Amino acid sequence: MPVLDTGLLINGGPSRTVKLSITAMNTGRQRALIGIQVYTVNAGEGAGYSSVAITSSYLIHLQPMGQSESVFTGKYSVAALDVYGVRVVTNGLGAGDVVVTMAELNDNDAIARQRTLPAMPARLEELLLAYAVNHTQHTITVIQTSTNTRVATIKLPLGSSPRLLDASPDGTKIYVTCHGDQTVRIIDTTNHTVDAIIVFPSSTIPFAIKTLPLSNKAYVTTLVEDSITIIDTSSQSIIRTIPLPHNSDPSSLAVAPDGLLAYCCCMNAGAVIVLDTSTDSIIATIHLPKGSKPSCLAITPDGQFLYVGDNHHNKVYVITAKTCRICASIKLDSGSDPQNIVITPDGALAYMANRGSDEIMVLNLSRNEILTTIDLPEGSNATDLAVTADGSKVYVTMLTFGYIAVIDVQSQLPIAILPTGSFPSSIAITPILLH
Repeated sequence: MPVLDTGLLINGGPSRTVKLSITAMNTGRQRALIGIQVYTVNAGEGAGYSSVAITSSYLIHLQPMGQSESVFTGKYSVAALDVYGVRVVTNGLGAGDVVVTMAELNDNDAIARQRTLPAMPARLEELLLAYAVNHTQHTITVIQTSTNTRVATIKLPLGSSPRLLDASPDGTKIYVTCHGDQTVRIIDTTNHTVDAIIVFPSSTIPFAIKTLPLSNKAYVTTLVEDSITIIDTSSQSIIRTIPLPHNSDPSSLAVAPDGLLAYCCCMNAGAVIVLDTSTDSIIATIHLPKGSKPSCLAITPDGQFLYVGDNHHNKVYVITAKTCRICASIKLDSGSDPQNIVITPDGALAYMANRGSDEIMVLNLSRNEILTTIDLPEGSNATDLAVTADGSKVYVTMLTFGYIAVIDVQSQLPIAILPTGSFPSSIAITPILLH
């Protein structure tokens, strides 16, 4: 997963560049996520020092070569910049197949120079971070995923009781729901400080949260007064609330890869609600078998199937997204109590945290069957999982012991146990890093 960068370029002389035309092309068979940044430098206070300033930043999804949307071209003004550079961060299974070219245009819109962006020595996996919420310690532990080392601890106010979190699509923010003071805190991943606090009505408790790809919105479920609250991530404010049936207990959220649909598990209603994110409205309700308690769900990378965990019947339901109908089910052991589920980026495997049986269950999605189980220490109380962007590792929070287990996907074995704080209840890994 390389980082492509021109380095700093001097913009002057008779052929001054007015505009850049940047083209990114996916030459491989897997999808890629790229971030395009145009930057300059600002003079610092000390002699010889300066700092980087981002002038333009865009997040783009590239489909496999030969498909629609496998090539993207954008134009960016640099007329006012005496020094500029272009940085492209790539991620996803097709990250290594992305080629980027840049044409420098003069004031006549003619090409003065053309470059192919070189790969830099830095690797993206060295920049990605895992954020784990410590519910009763009111902190967030930050872990570098390439080395599995702690790099920071973010302290929140006593009594805030952070519960669940999600990373923004560009990796610049972490959104944390806090039960204790009924807020959502927004963490800046550059300096690991709280950037903003969104206060919720006193009649609600913010719970699950998901940011929408290629959109300036985040969805938050609330308890007590059951609803889905929509946050405008640009203004960092609440813009709308979608009421849900009383006592429906909206416990989990998932968003389709294209961001057009969102899904919400309503545990006490035994149903999954489908939302159109363009209109922020409920468009369908998927009713599960009688007595079901849907506790978690995940969507395959192609957006075709939903996998929904039921902690009453101890099953996983496979739902066809297009028809909103159950097409298969996977029986779990009695007392499994599934808490959360993640799917690897290639769509081959799903990992499910089963709190009751103290295990991680690995599902083969091509056959919709259990592949293997990974035992955790008795009483671990596994609650949440996150998978790295390259699909090589899965991180699991163990609530009781205050640790995170790191699982190697290739061997299906734990490779590290990482201490966090008390009661780590949720974990998220930045999907890409744009700063």
